[in-house]
Amino acid sequence: MPAIASGPAAATPAPSLIVGLRLSGKKAAVFGDGPAAASRAVFALDAGAHVVLYAGATPAALAKWQEAGRLHTVPAAQYAPADLAQFSVVLVAGGDDPLAVARDARAAGVPVNVAGDSALSDFALMPTYRGSSSLQIAVTTNGIAPRVASQLLGEIVRKLPEGLDAQLRDVAVLSHAARVAERKRDNALASIIINAKAADAGSPAIHSAGTTVAATPTAQSPRADSIDGAQYPAPSIDLAAVRDGSAAQTSLAVDVQTASSYIAHALSHLCFVYSAADQGLGSAVLAWSRRAEKNALGEWVSALRMETRHGAGHALWGALSSGSRVAAIASAASLPYMMPVLEKLVADKQPIVIHAAAQSADAAHADFADAFAALQTGAVFLASSTAQEAHDVALIAHAIAHAASVPVVHLTGGAADAAEPAAAWISSHSELVAFVDAVAAAAGGPGAQPAAAVEAALAHFTRVFGRTYRQLEYSGSAGAETVFVAIGEAASHAQAALPAVLKQRAAGVLSVRVLRPWTPAQVVASLPASTRRLVVLTSTSDAGPSPDAFAADLLLAALVGGSPSPIHVACQSVYGADQAAVAATVRAALGLEDEAAASEDEAAASQETGSSDGAALAPPIPAAAEPSAMPADALEIAKRLAFPEAYSTQVVPRHGEKTFTVKVSSLRRMTPSAYDRNIIHIEFDTRGTGLTYEIGDALGVFGYNDVAQVDRFCVQYGLDADQLVTAVKDGQTQTRSVRSWLTHALDLFGRPSKKFYAAIADFADSGRDADTLRWLTTSEGAAEFKARVADTVTYADILLEFTSVRP
Repeated sequence: MPAIASGPAAATPAPSLIVGLRLSGKKAAVFGDGPAAASRAVFALDAGAHVVLYAGATPAALAKWQEAGRLHTVPAAQYAPADLAQFSVVLVAGGDDPLAVARDARAAGVPVNVAGDSALSDFALMPTYRGSSSLQIAVTTNGIAPRVASQLLGEIVRKLPEGLDAQLRDVAVLSHAARVAERKRDNALASIIINAKAADAGSPAIHSAGTTVAATPTAQSPRADSIDGAQYPAPSIDLAAVRDGSAAQTSLAVDVQTASSYIAHALSHLCFVYSAADQGLGSAVLAWSRRAEKNALGEWVSALRMETRHGAGHALWGALSSGSRVAAIASAASLPYMMPVLEKLVADKQPIVIHAAAQSADAAHADFADAFAALQTGAVFLASSTAQEAHDVALIAHAIAHAASVPVVHLTGGAADAAEPAAAWISSHSELVAFVDAVAAAAGGPGAQPAAAVEAALAHFTRVFGRTYRQLEYSGSAGAETVFVAIGEAASHAQAALPAVLKQRAAGVLSVRVLRPWTPAQVVASLPASTRRLVVLTSTSDAGPSPDAFAADLLLAALVGGSPSPIHVACQSVYGADQAAVAATVRAALGLEDEAAASEDEAAASQETGSSDGAALAPPIPAAAEPSAMPADALEIAKRLAFPEAYSTQVVPRHGEKTFTVKVSSLRRMTPSAYDRNIIHIEFDTRGTGLTYEIGDALGVFGYNDVAQVDRFCVQYGLDADQLVTAVKDGQTQTRSVRSWLTHALDLFGRPSKKFYAAIADFADSGRDADTLRWLTTSEGAAEFKARVADTVTYADILLEFTSVRP
């Protein structure tokens, strides 16, 4: 499609309207014999036109087009003015009488361009760049300085970002998908036939003011009878009940993902699912879509499963351009791939909600690392934990997006216990629509500021449903000096530990519901004036001594939030911790003994002293400190082996459990080869091995490091592989060779966390090595650290790189 500038002919070209003329499948006439005529013919051919060349002969450069049937040469002498009526455009670059051809073209109503004569031309040809996708760029000077136009075009093309064509191809494909979904909805709506005369006696109809409306299914309507029940099992929420029932709210047993998916389906036209099929995310939305269940707006929802990769967010961009209400369900690991598009959607004020499950790769624990990486995109970030919270916060998220025209990310718990059904009040479709509309009005109409929309949504939710959510929710003592700050499940676990803690120490928990937008002053205002220390309970897999983005926000709040007294901020990882472990972490941070351990110690002390009234008859014997790893004394080992009864010596196998040799019967990769996570499905054949396994049993797989690689490391690092070393493992003092420790007990070739970098920095003899290791744990070194993670740098690699480190 060539770009042309059309306008009235004039001696001095007037400003033109820049348009694009689609010539695909149409005819273009070209006049002339020289290179200029050939270049104009190519110009039209590249745009998809069929060219008739009026010339003495076909130039060699155009022979391939002639062979393909796209170009036909007619002797110039055979030209007749009547011929021009069949053409969409006429290009003149020579010939006996260009003026006569231009006059004939105008008489036929066909736009004409005459090379070198803007006065005779209806439009100007522009130097044009055509990318491998649909990208075209053209520059014009209205025929005054074509060479300058070409130079400007070259400068523009040189500055185009790499990979732009590929990104545009993705947008085109996904925009097409959005348009197809739009047409499906239009076709479904078109199936409502307006019959002003009379309804078919056999068709159900609604009569209003003399008009009969009959619903008739069409071939384009979704069909519920083609559902694969095994692939898309029925969700726990019956949409017919919440759609047609008169009750405002219904109490149902649902899990976290189904609760948030219900809201996504109810308030969207298009829903994209970014997760592998075996992760379970978005399964409810996909099932409802395949069953042709309508949303709260009375329309069908198109749900599409997408692949998580670079450029993943372009699907959202393309879908929003159609004017549809769009939602996405994804793992938080997808967010870094969407960051460039999220920033663009924020700038363009596009309303969309992404329900992101903050889960680890194996979905066993809540992992917010990737979510925190996307906090700086400008999107609104909300967090929930339980099924009830997931339902409520998802609704609030959609209301904020609609009111403020802004992307909203709703972080849900992704841990395994989030899949457990729990009782939750589910709002009806009519309530959802009424709430979203009311929040938009309360926030000040379309385009409200995000902060105003957040405040309006939270306040209106309390008025309508009676459940209260705040941006920052403090619970605990009014005189607390130590406050624990967390989001999601960690916050819930910390709040559950408070009642027991408050019996011994004044403390509090600050649960963060809205991560963005917020201000340092808001954080400090939510804390007791007595606060002197914040302990950030981080739920990220790469947690270390340096703060993540969430902890950095709190550190900034403590510094500039207007606190009357200095507030110190510390980080404590609770990644993968259950309620009991979080409670133990809270007690340890407060200097309180673990409740269970304290009870056991008291009982043990009572038995040893024989005291019935608790009076101590002898001072308690202090427990021996666990020995650190040290070279073993050969004589000491010999005595322990020679006199096992005296030393309570036990010789154990390399692993501490009974093991069996089993056959691997199936091993297959579950994710596509281009997917960034490698998830392997393995099946074991236990027949004839003596191994019994019942559902609920724990099966351990013992992996060993390659002995040859261990020996190679020992040589490179300067270790004696046969030297015996005594250390504590699993609460037991064990003596092994260096080779045995590195082969069977330590993950030498695993991926180290930031904690390892910080820990070994203290053992570096070189100040440069120590500084580099500590720098890698800071925010400034985050990019380099992530690069190391991507390259799978191992513990062994780090020790061999920083040679002065000798733990």
